[in-house]
Amino acid sequence: MLKNLTTIACILLTISISAQGKTRDEVLQLIAEDTCECIKNDPEAFTQAKSMQQKEVALGICLLKSFNKRKSESEETKNLGVGLDFEALGEEVGIKMVTTCGADFMAIFSDDQLDEIIDEGLNDQTPPPPAEKDVLSLSMTVSLETIHNDVISYIKFKDDFDKEQTFLIVDQFTGKELLKKRNVGKTFEVYYEKRNFYDLSEQTYTKKKVLKYIELKE
Repeated sequence: MLKNLTTIACILLTISISAQGKTRDEVLQLIAEDTCECIKNDPEAFTQAKSMQQKEVALGICLLKSFNKRKSESEETKNLGVGLDFEALGEEVGIKMVTTCGADFMAIFSDDQLDEIIDEGLNDQTPPPPAEKDVLSLSMTVSLETIHNDVISYIKFKDDFDKEQTFLIVDQFTGKELLKKRNVGKTFEVYYEKRNFYDLSEQTYTKKKVLKYIELKE
């Protein structure tokens, strides 16, 4: 009996340690996923909210519920509470929501409200400078096929084996001025890195190619 109790205690301790073993970023990602689900499960709360303030309140309620549930999953967040800059937290989670539930998240805002969000972001943030050419980065020679300006912009190229390659644009990068219709079909050298993005349909992280630097090959 004592042996069984000891085994159970060890299991519970392991679960507790594991539950608190997440990083702050991982907890914020989970909050973003929860908030995306909240939007999906209660769309009327957002369609009935007309003003930006009403929508922010509805989002804040979703986010707060998830935060109270998730904060104990990391040593870095479990003691957050009084004095927490909730607006700053919401901005961090909001950035993650763009890649986590993209279209569903953006659809709750009108075109005018989206313009307002973009303008505020441009005024509040100084974008990082584009990366320098790094010969140690992943690279490939490809031909430009199509350019897509969506919630997350991306470019499609074809490699030497005629296989389509998709590159996401999430940061500034050197060579963006080359992405013109007149250059479709031309050959580029593309430098990129692979980053993890959460795939809601697959319920897991998948690696995507992110553009860092491109140059036109003569």
